[in-house]
Amino acid sequence: MVKQRLPRYKKAKTAPAMRLTDRDKRIIQWVYQMRFLTRDQIKLLEFKDGSMTACQRRLSLLFHNGYLSAIQKPVSSGYGSSKRAYCLSKKGKELISFTNDGKEITDIKWNEKNNKIEFYFLEHILAINDVRIAFINAALNKNYDISWIPEWEIKAMKEKVPDPENANKTLPITPDSFFALIGEDKKACYFLEVDRATESNRRWRDKIKGYVEYVKSGDYYEKFKSKALRVLTVTTTTERMTNLINTTRTVENAYFFLFTTFSKVQKNNPIFGDIWQSTEKEGFTGLL
Repeated sequence: MVKQRLPRYKKAKTAPAMRLTDRDKRIIQWVYQMRFLTRDQIKLLEFKDGSMTACQRRLSLLFHNGYLSAIQKPVSSGYGSSKRAYCLSKKGKELISFTNDGKEITDIKWNEKNNKIEFYFLEHILAINDVRIAFINAALNKNYDISWIPEWEIKAMKEKVPDPENANKTLPITPDSFFALIGEDKKACYFLEVDRATESNRRWRDKIKGYVEYVKSGDYYEKFKSKALRVLTVTTTTERMTNLINTTRTVENAYFFLFTTFSKVQKNNPIFGDIWQSTEKEGFTGLL
């Protein structure tokens, strides 16, 4: 048989033959849950002990058979090949409905408009997913369960609190994610902020004020059913982290915030590794 050469940037006119595997179904489910995933991220989730070639082969089959769509990430430097970010397709949505005990397709929270996104927001979602995948793998290795509420579901809650420094202003509560780590005898809940060094100190301080007021109001417990909260921030560099910590310390009662960098999350266990710095004391600690 002559091996079919598949086009790189568009679907083949004749889809290559494939048999859908359980892993293929999990990949489609991951893409649905996280909106956009790169090949490298999917490898970390489903091909930890496999090769990148094997990962790319399955993604190519899923793409050309219409289970996944994809968009090309621009190359920021202007050189090299653009990278693909995989996203859900109509056929993938139908598969999720079928594999989730006949869940009504109207209950699958996705439509084709979700795949149309500006580059800045795509990069932000992929950065959140880098952190999320690190936590998923760390929890799995330590027999912890992890539940996750993504940014778009939290925004739909439209939570906000009065600004204590401005009677005519409210502060929105829009973390990049909420997640819970669940062990045999403990549960720990967190808001996640993924900072790409694009916010001013003033805007960051408003965000911190909002979290403090949210916890004080009791609305946090009503919505997320947890008495304790930590806000985790993952940022670009040590210098940026120090700046965010100093700004956070200017807000009264901002004692439940922890900070680290993308590099530390990717190179260490983000749950048990001593990579988090608090606003209360110097030095690094683990989450649990």
